[in-house]
Amino acid sequence: AGFIAMAAVLRRLGTGAILRAGAPSLLAAARTVGTGSMHRALPVLATRLTERGTSVVGAGPLGRCASLCRAPARSLSRFDFSPEVGPLALNLIRPNPGARKRRKRVGRGIGSGRGGTSGRGHKGARARAGKPLPYTGFEGGQTPLHKRIPKRGFKNGRFRRTYASLNLSRLQEWVQRGRLVAPPDGGPLSIRDLVFSGAVRLTMHQSGVKLLGDGAEGFQVPVHLAVSAASKGAIEAVEKAGGTVTTVYHDRLGLRALLKPQAFERLPRPAFPPPRLMARYMDPDKRGYLAHLQGEDGKESEPMK
Repeated sequence: AGFIAMAAVLRRLGTGAILRAGAPSLLAAARTVGTGSMHRALPVLATRLTERGTSVVGAGPLGRCASLCRAPARSLSRFDFSPEVGPLALNLIRPNPGARKRRKRVGRGIGSGRGGTSGRGHKGARARAGKPLPYTGFEGGQTPLHKRIPKRGFKNGRFRRTYASLNLSRLQEWVQRGRLVAPPDGGPLSIRDLVFSGAVRLTMHQSGVKLLGDGAEGFQVPVHLAVSAASKGAIEAVEKAGGTVTTVYHDRLGLRALLKPQAFERLPRPAFPPPRLMARYMDPDKRGYLAHLQGEDGKESEPMK
């Protein structure tokens, strides 16, 4: 390998320059070229020749390296040499190894190893175009596992009612900034006011707004609210500050009419809560809007007609 390396250096730089550099420089250059980097051999020879006082001139590679070695440090920024990557130039910039992966080319003949069926095999669902299988868990047509095993219990998630939450800290911040203003008629702040002010974001799958007690310690704003639900701590904090809370039921149609009344030629009548929610909106402890329907003895009075 050493003889091959020396031959490469001799062919590249010329015999006279190598002999003037001396045996140690020749050996160092040969070892460098033996590792496969000619750019690292040129600075070694140029440095040794400069140290020995040998004048190296010309436009060849060795002459350029010698001129760089004699130049001051500030002029090396454009043609700086690095022992690992060689001279820094735009035409030598490459991506990091493994950063760019070549795409898999199929269907280019049997000599490529991926010709013919392009690695898909013969026939079958996985050889066709489009989605290879109908769905996750498909077992070739037999009854899949999730249908063979017995089922226990039930899930009632499709009927679950979810609410957009509004904390007292955010409510107080909105009122102090002037983004929430009491209606001119003196009524309570409704869900429409809360949504249009940006205090809460209501999606189509939610059933209203629930008031929560985060920030109840420093709540000092007297406001009157009409929301879908409220926690016990939130009710106590609002009433302690001089306000009131009323929980009102809205079905999907009623909530849409409340938020966008201009979309209706005639507003629908407010709906009563379903039987499983009637007790909540008749409970005075939860500030239900139907608490007046409950008699003094705690029994339900005559329904409204």
